[in-house]
Amino acid sequence: MKASKKAIESFAKYLSKDNHKVPWVLLIGEKGSGKTTALYYLLSSNRDKIFPDTVLNWIDISYGQEWFKLIDIGNEILNDESVIDYFLSIADGIVYVLNGESDESLRKSVEPFHAIVEKIPSNVPLLTLVNKKSPENKVNLSRVLSYFNLAKISSPTDPRSFHFEICTILTGEGIYRGFDWFISKLMHYEGYHEYVTIHRVLIYDVNGLLDFDAQFSNIMDDTQDAVLITGLLSALNSMTRTLFKDSSFLDVVTVGDYSMVLVSRNQKICCLFVERGGAIGKAKQIAEMILDIFLIEGEEGRLAIENLIDESKNSDETISV
Repeated sequence: MKASKKAIESFAKYLSKDNHKVPWVLLIGEKGSGKTTALYYLLSSNRDKIFPDTVLNWIDISYGQEWFKLIDIGNEILNDESVIDYFLSIADGIVYVLNGESDESLRKSVEPFHAIVEKIPSNVPLLTLVNKKSPENKVNLSRVLSYFNLAKISSPTDPRSFHFEICTILTGEGIYRGFDWFISKLMHYEGYHEYVTIHRVLIYDVNGLLDFDAQFSNIMDDTQDAVLITGLLSALNSMTRTLFKDSSFLDVVTVGDYSMVLVSRNQKICCLFVERGGAIGKAKQIAEMILDIFLIEGEEGRLAIENLIDESKNSDETISV
Protein backbone atom coordinates (compact mmCIF):
# COMPACT_ATOMS: atom_id res chain seq x y z
CA MET A 1 0.00 0.00 0.00
CA LYS A 2 2.87 2.40 0.77
CA ALA A 3 4.36 1.79 -2.68
CA SER A 4 0.95 2.36 -4.27
CA LYS A 5 0.44 5.62 -2.38
CA LYS A 6 3.90 6.85 -3.39
CA ALA A 7 3.07 6.10 -7.01
CA ILE A 8 -0.20 8.03 -6.68
CA GLU A 9 1.59 11.05 -5.20
CA SER A 10 4.01 11.10 -8.13
CA PHE A 11 1.11 10.68 -10.52
CA ALA A 12 -0.74 13.60 -8.91
CA LYS A 13 2.28 15.87 -9.52
CA TYR A 14 2.23 14.83 -13.17
CA LEU A 15 -1.48 15.54 -13.44
CA SER A 16 -1.07 19.03 -11.99
CA LYS A 17 1.19 19.88 -14.94
CA ASP A 18 -1.18 18.54 -17.57
CA ASN A 19 -3.20 20.98 -19.69
CA HIS A 20 -6.32 18.87 -19.33
CA LYS A 21 -7.20 19.20 -23.03
CA VAL A 22 -9.73 16.35 -23.04
CA PRO A 23 -12.25 15.34 -20.34
CA TRP A 24 -11.03 13.10 -17.54
CA VAL A 25 -13.32 10.26 -16.49
CA LEU A 26 -12.94 8.39 -13.23
CA LEU A 27 -13.94 4.71 -13.30
CA ILE A 28 -14.71 3.28 -9.88
CA GLY A 29 -16.66 0.38 -8.47
CA GLU A 30 -16.77 -2.42 -5.98
CA LYS A 31 -14.36 -5.33 -5.95
CA GLY A 32 -15.48 -7.91 -8.47
CA SER A 33 -18.11 -5.63 -10.01
CA GLY A 34 -16.52 -5.76 -13.46
CA LYS A 35 -15.21 -2.20 -13.74
CA THR A 36 -11.79 -3.04 -15.21
CA THR A 37 -13.44 -5.50 -17.60
CA ALA A 38 -15.68 -2.60 -18.71
CA LEU A 39 -12.56 -0.56 -19.46
CA TYR A 40 -11.10 -3.27 -21.67
CA TYR A 41 -14.46 -3.77 -23.37
CA LEU A 42 -14.35 -0.11 -24.47
CA LEU A 43 -10.80 -0.60 -25.71
CA SER A 44 -11.27 -3.85 -27.61
CA SER A 45 -14.88 -5.09 -27.39
CA ASN A 46 -13.39 -8.24 -25.83
CA ARG A 47 -16.42 -10.06 -24.50
CA ASP A 48 -14.96 -13.29 -23.23
CA LYS A 49 -12.25 -12.41 -20.74
CA ILE A 50 -12.50 -11.24 -17.13
CA PHE A 51 -9.68 -8.83 -16.32
CA PRO A 52 -8.09 -8.74 -12.86
CA ASP A 53 -8.13 -5.59 -10.75
CA THR A 54 -5.15 -3.29 -11.27
CA VAL A 55 -3.59 -0.55 -9.14
CA LEU A 56 -4.08 2.19 -11.73
CA ASN A 57 -4.94 2.55 -15.43
CA TRP A 58 -4.63 5.92 -17.22
CA ILE A 59 -5.79 5.41 -20.81
CA ASP A 60 -7.00 7.43 -23.81
CA ILE A 61 -10.41 6.18 -24.96
CA SER A 62 -11.97 6.91 -28.36
CA TYR A 63 -15.77 6.88 -28.47
CA GLY A 64 -17.27 7.86 -31.83
CA GLN A 65 -15.64 11.19 -32.71
CA GLU A 66 -14.83 12.01 -29.10
CA TRP A 67 -11.82 11.30 -26.89
CA PHE A 68 -11.48 11.21 -23.13
CA LYS A 69 -8.92 10.02 -20.61
CA LEU A 70 -10.17 7.24 -18.37
CA ILE A 71 -8.68 6.77 -14.91
CA ASP A 72 -9.30 3.30 -13.47
CA ILE A 73 -8.17 3.04 -9.86
CA GLY A 74 -7.88 -0.31 -8.14
CA ASN A 75 -9.60 -1.44 -4.97
CA GLU A 76 -6.34 -1.24 -3.02
CA ILE A 77 -6.31 2.52 -3.63
CA LEU A 78 -10.05 2.86 -3.08
CA ASN A 79 -9.46 2.15 0.62
CA ASP A 80 -7.66 5.49 0.99
CA GLU A 81 -10.24 8.28 1.28
CA SER A 82 -7.72 11.05 0.61
CA VAL A 83 -6.80 9.45 -2.71
CA ILE A 84 -10.46 9.04 -3.66
CA ASP A 85 -11.18 12.67 -2.76
CA TYR A 86 -8.30 13.81 -4.95
CA PHE A 87 -9.44 11.89 -8.02
CA LEU A 88 -13.05 12.97 -7.52
CA SER A 89 -11.86 16.58 -7.47
CA ILE A 90 -10.14 16.36 -10.87
CA ALA A 91 -12.70 14.25 -12.76
CA ASP A 92 -15.04 15.72 -15.38
CA GLY A 93 -17.25 12.62 -15.28
CA ILE A 94 -17.73 9.54 -13.11
CA VAL A 95 -18.54 5.97 -14.14
CA TYR A 96 -19.54 3.84 -11.16
CA VAL A 97 -19.94 0.07 -11.62
CA LEU A 98 -22.25 -1.81 -9.23
CA ASN A 99 -22.44 -5.55 -8.66
CA GLY A 100 -25.92 -6.40 -9.89
CA GLU A 101 -25.64 -10.16 -9.46
CA SER A 102 -28.35 -10.25 -6.80
CA ASP A 103 -30.70 -8.08 -4.73
CA GLU A 104 -28.47 -8.70 -1.72
CA SER A 105 -25.35 -7.43 -3.50
CA LEU A 106 -27.24 -4.32 -4.65
CA ARG A 107 -28.51 -3.55 -1.15
CA LYS A 108 -24.96 -3.84 0.19
CA SER A 109 -23.86 -1.32 -2.46
CA VAL A 110 -26.23 1.46 -1.41
CA GLU A 111 -24.26 2.93 1.50
CA PRO A 112 -20.78 3.01 -0.16
CA PHE A 113 -22.36 4.33 -3.36
CA HIS A 114 -23.96 7.31 -1.63
CA ALA A 115 -20.76 7.94 0.34
CA ILE A 116 -19.03 8.51 -3.01
CA VAL A 117 -21.90 10.45 -4.61
CA GLU A 118 -21.92 12.96 -1.75
CA LYS A 119 -18.36 13.90 -2.71
CA ILE A 120 -19.05 14.37 -6.43
CA PRO A 121 -19.75 17.97 -7.52
CA SER A 122 -23.29 18.27 -8.86
CA ASN A 123 -22.07 19.57 -12.24
CA VAL A 124 -20.20 16.29 -12.90
CA PRO A 125 -22.26 13.69 -14.85
CA LEU A 126 -22.59 10.28 -13.20
CA LEU A 127 -23.09 7.05 -15.17
CA THR A 128 -23.97 4.05 -13.00
CA LEU A 129 -23.59 0.64 -14.64
CA VAL A 130 -25.46 -2.13 -12.81
CA ASN A 131 -23.51 -5.16 -14.02
CA LYS A 132 -25.54 -8.34 -13.72
CA LYS A 133 -22.57 -10.45 -14.94
CA SER A 134 -24.71 -13.38 -16.14
CA PRO A 135 -26.92 -12.57 -19.18
CA GLU A 136 -29.68 -14.86 -17.91
CA ASN A 137 -30.05 -12.90 -14.66
CA LYS A 138 -33.06 -10.60 -14.51
CA VAL A 139 -32.63 -7.22 -12.84
CA ASN A 140 -35.62 -4.93 -12.37
CA LEU A 141 -34.66 -1.29 -12.96
CA SER A 142 -37.53 0.06 -10.86
CA ARG A 143 -36.39 -2.01 -7.89
CA VAL A 144 -32.79 -0.84 -8.36
CA LEU A 145 -33.87 2.80 -8.41
CA SER A 146 -35.93 2.30 -5.25
CA TYR A 147 -32.86 0.89 -3.47
CA PHE A 148 -30.67 3.85 -4.38
CA ASN A 149 -33.14 6.64 -3.49
CA LEU A 150 -32.92 9.08 -6.39
CA ALA A 151 -33.78 12.01 -4.14
CA LYS A 152 -30.38 11.57 -2.49
CA ILE A 153 -28.63 11.67 -5.87
CA SER A 154 -30.36 14.70 -7.36
CA SER A 155 -32.86 17.25 -6.09
CA PRO A 156 -34.38 20.55 -7.28
CA THR A 157 -31.96 22.45 -5.04
CA ASP A 158 -28.93 20.38 -6.11
CA PRO A 159 -29.64 18.93 -9.59
CA ARG A 160 -27.31 16.35 -11.06
CA SER A 161 -27.12 14.58 -14.42
CA PHE A 162 -27.15 10.84 -13.73
CA HIS A 163 -28.09 7.63 -15.51
CA PHE A 164 -28.60 4.06 -14.29
CA GLU A 165 -28.02 1.37 -16.92
CA ILE A 166 -28.61 -2.36 -16.42
CA CYS A 167 -25.83 -4.09 -18.33
CA THR A 168 -23.91 -7.31 -18.83
CA ILE A 169 -20.33 -6.24 -19.41
CA LEU A 170 -19.16 -9.62 -20.70
CA THR A 171 -21.67 -9.47 -23.58
CA GLY A 172 -21.74 -5.72 -24.05
CA GLU A 173 -25.45 -5.45 -23.30
CA GLY A 174 -26.23 -1.89 -22.17
CA ILE A 175 -22.64 -0.60 -22.44
CA TYR A 176 -23.23 1.53 -25.54
CA ARG A 177 -26.59 2.82 -24.32
CA GLY A 178 -25.02 4.00 -21.10
CA PHE A 179 -21.99 5.60 -22.75
CA ASP A 180 -24.08 7.29 -25.46
CA TRP A 181 -25.80 9.20 -22.66
CA PHE A 182 -22.57 9.76 -20.75
CA ILE A 183 -20.65 11.18 -23.72
CA SER A 184 -23.52 13.56 -24.55
CA LYS A 185 -23.32 14.98 -21.03
CA LEU A 186 -19.53 14.90 -20.82
CA MET A 187 -19.17 16.87 -24.07
CA HIS A 188 -21.98 19.28 -23.14
CA TYR A 189 -24.21 18.50 -26.10
CA GLU A 190 -27.35 20.62 -26.26
CA GLY A 191 -29.92 18.41 -24.59
CA TYR A 192 -29.73 14.66 -25.02
CA HIS A 193 -30.48 13.58 -28.56
CA GLU A 194 -29.50 10.16 -29.82
CA TYR A 195 -28.82 11.10 -33.41
CA VAL A 196 -28.26 8.31 -35.90
CA THR A 197 -27.94 8.90 -39.65
CA ILE A 198 -28.37 5.60 -41.50
CA HIS A 199 -26.90 5.43 -44.99
CA ARG A 200 -27.38 1.77 -45.84
CA VAL A 201 -28.80 -1.46 -44.46
CA LEU A 202 -27.39 -4.88 -45.36
CA ILE A 203 -28.66 -8.24 -44.13
CA TYR A 204 -26.64 -11.36 -44.86
CA ASP A 205 -26.24 -14.87 -43.52
CA VAL A 206 -23.27 -16.26 -41.61
CA ASN A 207 -21.78 -17.58 -44.85
CA GLY A 208 -21.62 -14.10 -46.32
CA LEU A 209 -24.57 -14.43 -48.74
CA LEU A 210 -26.47 -11.15 -49.17
CA ASP A 211 -30.22 -11.31 -48.46
CA PHE A 212 -31.23 -7.64 -48.26
CA ASP A 213 -29.80 -4.30 -49.36
CA ALA A 214 -31.46 -0.90 -48.87
CA GLN A 215 -29.55 2.31 -49.68
CA PHE A 216 -30.46 5.73 -48.28
CA SER A 217 -27.52 7.73 -49.67
CA ASN A 218 -24.76 7.37 -52.25
CA ILE A 219 -21.77 6.81 -49.99
CA MET A 220 -20.49 3.95 -52.21
CA ASP A 221 -20.02 3.70 -55.98
CA ASP A 222 -19.43 0.10 -57.05
CA THR A 223 -22.64 -1.83 -57.71
CA GLN A 224 -20.95 -4.97 -56.35
CA ASP A 225 -19.87 -3.31 -53.08
CA ALA A 226 -22.64 -4.91 -50.98
CA VAL A 227 -21.53 -8.43 -51.96
CA LEU A 228 -17.89 -7.58 -51.27
CA ILE A 229 -18.69 -6.01 -47.89
CA THR A 230 -20.83 -8.92 -46.70
CA GLY A 231 -18.12 -11.37 -47.70
CA LEU A 232 -15.49 -9.31 -45.85
CA LEU A 233 -17.58 -8.96 -42.68
CA SER A 234 -18.46 -12.66 -42.74
CA ALA A 235 -14.75 -13.53 -43.00
CA LEU A 236 -13.88 -11.14 -40.15
CA ASN A 237 -16.60 -12.65 -37.96
CA SER A 238 -15.30 -16.12 -38.69
CA MET A 239 -11.77 -15.03 -37.83
CA THR A 240 -12.98 -13.40 -34.60
CA ARG A 241 -14.67 -16.61 -33.47
CA THR A 242 -11.59 -18.65 -34.35
CA LEU A 243 -9.19 -16.38 -32.49
CA PHE A 244 -11.30 -15.85 -29.38
CA LYS A 245 -14.36 -18.03 -28.68
CA ASP A 246 -17.48 -19.20 -30.44
CA SER A 247 -19.50 -16.47 -28.71
CA SER A 248 -17.29 -13.66 -30.04
CA PHE A 249 -18.87 -11.44 -32.67
CA LEU A 250 -18.04 -8.13 -34.31
CA ASP A 251 -20.46 -5.42 -33.25
CA VAL A 252 -18.96 -2.11 -34.43
CA VAL A 253 -16.40 -1.53 -37.18
CA THR A 254 -15.36 2.08 -37.87
CA VAL A 255 -13.65 3.13 -41.10
CA GLY A 256 -13.08 6.78 -41.96
CA ASP A 257 -16.28 8.80 -41.57
CA TYR A 258 -18.58 5.80 -41.12
CA SER A 259 -19.28 3.03 -38.63
CA MET A 260 -20.76 -0.37 -39.42
CA VAL A 261 -23.02 -1.48 -36.57
CA LEU A 262 -23.77 -5.21 -36.59
CA VAL A 263 -26.43 -7.31 -34.85
CA SER A 264 -26.70 -11.10 -35.19
CA ARG A 265 -29.68 -13.39 -34.67
CA ASN A 266 -30.95 -16.71 -36.09
CA GLN A 267 -27.98 -17.11 -38.47
CA LYS A 268 -28.64 -13.65 -39.96
CA ILE A 269 -26.58 -10.49 -39.52
CA CYS A 270 -27.85 -6.93 -39.94
CA CYS A 271 -25.26 -4.27 -40.75
CA LEU A 272 -26.12 -0.56 -40.56
CA PHE A 273 -23.84 2.02 -42.14
CA VAL A 274 -24.07 5.10 -39.92
CA GLU A 275 -22.06 8.28 -39.59
CA ARG A 276 -19.12 7.99 -37.23
CA GLY A 277 -19.91 9.61 -33.89
CA GLY A 278 -23.61 8.74 -33.96
CA ALA A 279 -25.29 7.08 -30.99
CA ILE A 280 -24.14 3.46 -31.17
CA GLY A 281 -26.71 2.27 -28.62
CA LYS A 282 -29.62 3.61 -30.64
CA ALA A 283 -28.13 2.26 -33.89
CA LYS A 284 -27.95 -1.23 -32.36
CA GLN A 285 -31.57 -0.98 -31.20
CA ILE A 286 -32.66 0.00 -34.74
CA ALA A 287 -30.61 -2.87 -36.20
CA GLU A 288 -32.34 -5.32 -33.84
CA MET A 289 -35.79 -4.05 -34.91
CA ILE A 290 -34.83 -4.23 -38.60
CA LEU A 291 -33.66 -7.81 -38.16
CA ASP A 292 -36.92 -8.72 -36.39
CA ILE A 293 -38.93 -7.28 -39.28
CA PHE A 294 -36.83 -9.12 -41.87
CA LEU A 295 -36.98 -12.47 -40.06
CA ILE A 296 -40.78 -12.23 -39.97
CA GLU A 297 -41.56 -10.55 -43.30
CA GLY A 298 -38.45 -11.08 -45.42
CA GLU A 299 -37.96 -8.87 -48.48
CA GLU A 300 -41.63 -7.84 -48.24
CA GLY A 301 -40.74 -5.99 -45.05
CA ARG A 302 -38.64 -3.44 -47.01
CA LEU A 303 -41.29 -0.70 -46.68
CA ALA A 304 -41.61 -1.30 -42.92
CA ILE A 305 -37.83 -1.08 -42.58
CA GLU A 306 -37.73 2.18 -44.54
CA ASN A 307 -40.51 3.60 -42.36
CA LEU A 308 -38.63 2.56 -39.21
CA ILE A 309 -35.52 4.42 -40.39
CA ASP A 310 -37.57 7.51 -41.27
CA GLU A 311 -39.14 7.46 -37.79
CA SER A 312 -35.73 7.10 -36.14
CA LYS A 313 -34.62 10.39 -37.72
CA ASN A 314 -37.29 12.27 -35.82
CA SER A 315 -37.36 10.51 -32.45
CA ASP A 316 -35.31 11.29 -29.35
CA GLU A 317 -34.96 8.89 -26.43
CA THR A 318 -34.34 10.58 -23.10
CA ILE A 319 -34.32 8.09 -20.25
CA SER A 320 -32.10 9.89 -17.77
CA VAL A 321 -31.87 12.99 -15.64
